[in-house]
Amino acid sequence: MKVNKLWAALLATSFGLAATLPTTDVEAQGAVNRGKKIAAPAAPVGPAQTAKPIKMTPDTIKWGMTMKEVAKAIDALLDEDYKPLFQKTSPGVKMKGLDAALGEEKDAFRRSRLDFGKLPIALDSTPLRGEYSYLNKESLMTLTRKGETRHFFFIQDRLWKIIDEVKLGAKSPFGKTLADAAVKLSTDLGAPGHVTPPNEEKGIFITEVDWKDATTHLRLIERSETTVALAYEDNATLGNLNSLRANKPVKEEAIDPAVAAAIRGPDPDPTPPPAADPKKKK
Repeated sequence: MKVNKLWAALLATSFGLAATLPTTDVEAQGAVNRGKKIAAPAAPVGPAQTAKPIKMTPDTIKWGMTMKEVAKAIDALLDEDYKPLFQKTSPGVKMKGLDAALGEEKDAFRRSRLDFGKLPIALDSTPLRGEYSYLNKESLMTLTRKGETRHFFFIQDRLWKIIDEVKLGAKSPFGKTLADAAVKLSTDLGAPGHVTPPNEEKGIFITEVDWKDATTHLRLIERSETTVALAYEDNATLGNLNSLRANKPVKEEAIDPAVAAAIRGPDPDPTPPPAADPKKKK
């Protein structure tokens, strides 16, 4: 039912976007379809191609940045956050307290680094599982700022994915529901998103809506009734991800060869040759 409502909302959005086309385009389309019943726009196959660029904030964050470069960009962002507080504070103890608080936030971001090496980590039990792999030089840094959480994903020390955890509600710019968020993004990007509904047979347990432009793939991910996530991914890295992740995860149902041999037991002795017939004489 939820997915049906989502599709209906995006279908309505597609008609609204068609109404915003330049007059010449609308008139030309009308000439082609005059006297015909106009069909609903076809649902996109794969990510919907946007009419407007997908923008990330701040614009100082770029794909391919190293962890050190991202940390410096976050330093500048936090400096801007604290600037009004410093302007209202006189030199002294309170000023030193602000300096310490700012320094702690910068350090906390650097300490948030997680490397996906040999050992599994607690993150595997969160919705982020599946967004990274082990033993492929992948890392994660997390920023919590103004009550919002942003995850920065790196592969071979290059930024390739950002995931924002977004709260829904009456005061949220994304609205109260997943459908509200999908309609907002579709309107902002000039194209109704492509919906991927849950499919347990294929291992898909959540609803996603996605778009792409020349450089970025954007996924709107269902988290709960009150939260969604926005995942921004570098198209160039996505296209090369299979080779970048040379170490593939072992399938959970696979049985170790040594264990399989122990279960099977020793191989039987070769079948002995048939006994000679005593009645036969040379």
